[in-house]
Amino acid sequence: MGRAMLIICSGVLIAMGFMSIASINQGKMLTQKTATYADYTMAKNAAHTAIQMAMQEINKDEENRGESDYWPKRFYSEQQSWSPEPINGRNVILYMEYEEEADYWEPERLRMISIAEHEDIKVEVVSQYMMSPFSTLVPEFEGAVALPGGFNSFNADGNAHSLSGKAPEGSDCEDKPAVVVRSEEDKNKLPGNLNTEGGSEDGIGVNPDLSYEPTDELIERLWNSGNATSVTSDFSESLGSPENPGIFFIDEETVRLSGGQSEGYGILVIRSGGYMEYEGGLDIRGNFEFNGLVIFENAFDFDGRGTPTINGSVLIGNTEGYDGTINVDLGGNIHLQYDCEAEQYAQMATASAVAQNQYKRVVTTENTNYTVFE
Repeated sequence: MGRAMLIICSGVLIAMGFMSIASINQGKMLTQKTATYADYTMAKNAAHTAIQMAMQEINKDEENRGESDYWPKRFYSEQQSWSPEPINGRNVILYMEYEEEADYWEPERLRMISIAEHEDIKVEVVSQYMMSPFSTLVPEFEGAVALPGGFNSFNADGNAHSLSGKAPEGSDCEDKPAVVVRSEEDKNKLPGNLNTEGGSEDGIGVNPDLSYEPTDELIERLWNSGNATSVTSDFSESLGSPENPGIFFIDEETVRLSGGQSEGYGILVIRSGGYMEYEGGLDIRGNFEFNGLVIFENAFDFDGRGTPTINGSVLIGNTEGYDGTINVDLGGNIHLQYDCEAEQYAQMATASAVAQNQYKRVVTTENTNYTVFE
């Protein structure tokens, strides 16, 4: 028994010794892995920080956009990279793949590759950005007429007026309602003699999500852009073309368009400013056709004495805090035709009027390489 007990005890001690050695080795490995992970985290953070620093440099160099020395164009490869001061003791290089917008519909794209290295660890962070043009603020065309702010009354007396949400023949548009309101209550305010077609049996659509925001922001930024044209009572210049649509504001009490303006393209805003005591008016005489978006902001008086046609959409709304009454009067022989393709004229006009300089990150990926301790 004594000898057997000694053998058993010896075996236990030997086993415990092996376990102790294993525990020590495991502890060393955990410590090494923890240190490696900490180094990796520091390197990753340094790579991300370099991207943020690069974006600041790009924003500061906005005036050179489109030029050959524009900041994103200077650092185009790993051999021709940008190197800031070490970040948290980590050396970082960064280069970019930059693609300018080809036209109105191709957004500017930017791909940043940031590489941080420290001892045995190398982290590569890739962030892709896209610059959405300002034209994204143009409200989606809901129909021939949209009333996102509600209204007190709606009059459409006339001889041959019509409101159509049916897709124009030969277009790629889908049928939309002729008139879109935000509630059944507003729908019940519409007169029964409306000559409407498209979208539904009665041509009327109800969308509870209909809102005047961010159209109010769109208008303010267009107004302050310095690239909008103020249309006065004696205005006789062009109202845009398919190749060069424009932004036009009517902010006098009454403006008459006739003869010299047979057509227009882009965005036409009839507004009543907050400090102005009048309501905007537009008197159209003769055969006039506007292609794009017509916005009535805090204004309603649209007198179509000739046979005017609006291809696109008419938006009637009010800004927050406006305490006036919106009474919609679409008198005269007017034809409002929904046209999704005319939405492009509105987008082109806003993209030309307001330069957008904010990139939006699309996706970020990380590639990590490091030597495993033996």
